[in-house]
Order: sequence, then C-alpha cells, then structure tokens
Amino acid sequence: MAAVWWLAWAYLVPLVRAFCPRGCSCDDSLPSARCVGAGLNLVPILFNPSLRRLDLAHNSIASLEQALVFLNLLEDLDLSHNLLESLGVGNFEAQSNLKKLSVAHNNLSTLLPRAFTGLTALTHLDLSYNSLDDLPEGVLNDLPHLTVLHLSHNRLFFLSQHAFRGPKSLLLLDLSDNYFRHVPTEALHAAASLQTLHLCRNRLTDLSPSAFTNHDLKLLALDGNNIEHLDQATFMSLKHLQNLSLVGNSINEVPTKALSFLPKLEFLSLSRNKIREVRAGAFSVQSLLTTLEMSRNPELKAMSPEALSGCGELQHLTLSHNPKLKHLPSGLFKPLKNLRSLDLRDNGLKSLPEVEVPWKTLQKLDLRDNPLVCNCSVRWLAQLVRSANTSIASRDLQCAAPDKLRGLYLSR
Repeated sequence: MAAVWWLAWAYLVPLVRAFCPRGCSCDDSLPSARCVGAGLNLVPILFNPSLRRLDLAHNSIASLEQALVFLNLLEDLDLSHNLLESLGVGNFEAQSNLKKLSVAHNNLSTLLPRAFTGLTALTHLDLSYNSLDDLPEGVLNDLPHLTVLHLSHNRLFFLSQHAFRGPKSLLLLDLSDNYFRHVPTEALHAAASLQTLHLCRNRLTDLSPSAFTNHDLKLLALDGNNIEHLDQATFMSLKHLQNLSLVGNSINEVPTKALSFLPKLEFLSLSRNKIREVRAGAFSVQSLLTTLEMSRNPELKAMSPEALSGCGELQHLTLSHNPKLKHLPSGLFKPLKNLRSLDLRDNGLKSLPEVEVPWKTLQKLDLRDNPLVCNCSVRWLAQLVRSANTSIASRDLQCAAPDKLRGLYLSR
C-alpha cells in the first residue's frame, strides 16, 4: 500500500507544485503556506512538497495520521488552536528538518512514546494550553537539540527525575499555570543548561533549601504563587541569576538572607506581596541591581534610611501604590547615584523634600496620586511641573491639604 502512495505521489508532484488549497495563501518563493482559520478538518496532502513553513492554526484538525509524510523539508509548523487529542506515534518521522513546532491550544491529554520520533533538529516546542497531566519519561528523548519548551497552562503536578534527560541544551522552560505544589527539583536538575525558568501561577507555598540547582539560570519567575517563606539556602546554587520576579505572593519581609546568594542580580520585583517594612541593608549584596520594584504592598509602612544601601547601580526604582507608606526617611536615596526613574505614585506621601531627589541623573519622577500638603516644602515641586522642559510625569499633581487648597493643581 505504501508503494502505491509513493507512486501516486511521484506522478502528481509535477502537477501540484503550485497548488494551494482553498482558504490558504501560498508563497512559492519561500516556499510557505498559511491556512489560518481556513475551516480545515484534515491537513491537505497536495501542498508544495518543498514547503519550509506551514501555518495551520485555528482550524478543526483532529488527527495527524500520515498527514505530513510528504513534507519532509518543513522547518516551521504551527498546529495551534486545533482539535488534536493526540499526536499519535511516528507522525513526525519525516520531519528531520523541522526546527519549530507549535501544538498549543489543542486538547492533548497525553503524549505517547515516540510521539516526537524524527524531530532531531527541533529547537522550539510549544505544548502550552493543553490538558497534559504528565510528561512521560523518555518522551523528549527524540529531541536532542531542543532549547525552548513551553508547557504552561496544562495540568502538570509532578515530573519524573528523567523528564528532561533527552534535550542536551534546554535553555528556556515555561511551567507556568500548572498544579505544582513543590518545585520539581529533581527533574530540573537534569536540565543542567537551563537559563530561563517560569513557574508562575502554580500552587507553591514554600521554597525549600536548594530548590533550584541549575547553576546557569539567569531568569527565574515565580509570580502568582502563595509563597510565604524562602529558606535562606533556596537560591544557594544560582550564582549567575540576573532576573528574579516574586510578584503576587505572600512574602511579609524582604528575603535578605536568601538574596545574599545572588550577587549578580540586576532585576528584582517584590511587588504585590505583604511586606511591612524594609530594613537596613535589605539589598546590601545586590551591588549590580539596576531595577527594583516594590509596588502594591498594602501593608508597607516603613523603610529604613539604609534600606537601599549597597544599591549604587540602581537605575529604576518603583515604589508605588503602597497606601500606608506615608513617609520616606532622610537619606533613603543618597546611595542611588545612578537613578534615572523614580516611581512614587499613589502612596500616602504628604511631602517630599527637594534634597531627597537625586537630580543629577534622574530623568523621570512620578508623584501623582499622593495626599500632598501644599506648603513651602513642595514649592520646588510646583516650579518643576511648570517647567516646559521637565520629564516629570506629574503634571496633574493636586493638593490634598490644607482645606483651602484642596484640589488645586500644582501646574498652571
């Protein structure tokens, strides 16, 4: 039967090189075909066999059985937003040139052994927005060159220790929006080359000692969990981490001891947590920190004058939407010799002395939506917002007190 198929195909190829299925747009110069939302139930078999790119997103394709056998030159295949419940077995055996594959937004609930057989050149795989509750051991073994793997928005809660043993140079892994209660440390240990890890919006509550052992990790995103506690050794192995995001957790104090293992950190976000106070030397080890975000901490009331000591390279500071923060101590900004933008919007600040602002480097200051008391202490601010060449983002600054000036705009 297979021989008949090949004979038929050999006869038809000269006739169909320029054939483009209805609802598709094709470009034989690349060559490529785009069939987005074309109402397809099956993968058309009469495409130009020299196709390099094929986009079949937003259709109703439910099976790949023998559908790609003649498209052995494909390099980029998009099957997202279809009705696939399985990738079957061996359906990519002819795709030894494929580098990018997306099957996001389908109905995949399981991956069978040999699902990816043939994809020896694949570097990017998107399996996000499916219903996978397991990543079978060995299923990625046929993907030795995989560097980017998206598994977000699935139902994963556990990964075997050999889940990522196949790919030899995995650089980016997205496990966001799954059901993990604990960091899958053993599985991640096999991904020794990992540089970017997303574990956002899972069910993490605590980060245990040595939760992460990936020495080359540069970006770690843990947003939207319910993390309350970070063991002081949680980040002990992450000497090269540059970007750490802990937005939207339940942390009640700056995890200074845990951060002490991150000497190369450049970006840190602790926004939307439950931090009450920022103590002296909270970021003292972060000498390379350039961006710090601490917005929307509803319980934040106080900051030590030495809270930012050691942050001499800081360029962008966001300290906004903290309603209980009514006072900034003298000397807080003194170490910030390179500060370019300062966001203090929507706090409880009644005043900000001019001497506190690092004018030599500052390019943007946002003080909007604070309950400012309009007296002599803010005269400098009124003059600033009236300046034609200022970059301050506060032209709608209003007085909150005294009563006779309430609602008055500082700008003309």
